[in-house]
Amino acid sequence: MIEQQFLDRYQRDLALKGYSKRTQKTYYRSLMHFFKYCKEPLKSITKEHIKDYLFYLIKDRKLSESTLKQARNSIRYFFSQTMSRPIEVENIPCPKKAKRLPNFFTADEVFRIINASDNLKHRTMLILAYSSGLRVSELVNLEVSDICRKSMRIKIRQGKGWKDRYAILSSVCLKYLEKYWKSYHPDVWLFPGRKPETHLSIRAAQHAYHKAKKKSGITKPGGIHTLRHSFATHMLETGSGIFQLQKFLGHRHLRTTLIYLHITEEKIIARSPLDVFAERSNNELFNNC
Repeated sequence: MIEQQFLDRYQRDLALKGYSKRTQKTYYRSLMHFFKYCKEPLKSITKEHIKDYLFYLIKDRKLSESTLKQARNSIRYFFSQTMSRPIEVENIPCPKKAKRLPNFFTADEVFRIINASDNLKHRTMLILAYSSGLRVSELVNLEVSDICRKSMRIKIRQGKGWKDRYAILSSVCLKYLEKYWKSYHPDVWLFPGRKPETHLSIRAAQHAYHKAKKKSGITKPGGIHTLRHSFATHMLETGSGIFQLQKFLGHRHLRTTLIYLHITEEKIIARSPLDVFAERSNNELFNNC
């Protein structure tokens, strides 16, 4: 079994690299599983041992491509950074993941799920998740001060990839937030947990979502992250540009955002800007037609 001092150094290195606590925990757990499988002394472990382990994960555990890459990366980081003994694992092949389009709900399905929640805190949380396209980790980590009423934006502090960004704030959502503030009076965390000094856990947020979804009668598969997929899909359907959407979602690469075009390309209806302005203006040009 690996000595604890090396595991402690590994945790230190992950923290210094700036990985989120969730990623640190996942990498640590993944590395521990590797050492539980591989009985070789640390100094004797080679690329072939790692190959055997990954093959075991594919054949016996039948894990997904993303989980396999996670396992591979956790091992790579340990040997290259913590042990200063790089083992070439990047070229160890992993099965290609079947490309599936993300699930999403129709607007009516989203409204049914939200309306099924009879808890104001949970309902507001679900509205915010959908209307701003937030990841659940970003949602529960929001502070009261992150809601920018004047600019109608939400500050996402160190989201995925440790990048700050701004998300859109819906005027409808703001009304629910104001109602929520008057009832719950949150201090620091927008959605506090059982203890005011801690935020609501991801698991609690997921539980609130699944409870509402079950009550709504929606049987279509999809967790709370599907609200984010739905936001992205509906943004494109209602005329948002792909670069604007990329910014709101906090995607580093445009190709990640482009997947939503495959979902919406048949539903997007091009409209002349003249028709759009006609709905918003009282100009005589539009009154005489």
